[in-house]
Amino acid sequence: MSVSTATIKFSRQEVETLINTLDLVLSMDLPIDENFLKPYHSVKKDLSDIRKQLIEVNKNQMVI
Repeated sequence: MSVSTATIKFSRQEVETLINTLDLVLSMDLPIDENFLKPYHSVKKDLSDIRKQLIEVNKNQMVI
């Protein structure tokens, strides 16, 4: 399976909204196979990493 990437422009607030939505979906006690939810966990992790990077960039810009 090959992995493709795409560049998408989101603001930090939009990233946080997506993370919050994924938190909600993943916290629901639904009768869904855990394998079905794996991509959602992966996207949440990736978005959390992106949020951390955005916070770091913002901190660095404030210092300069």
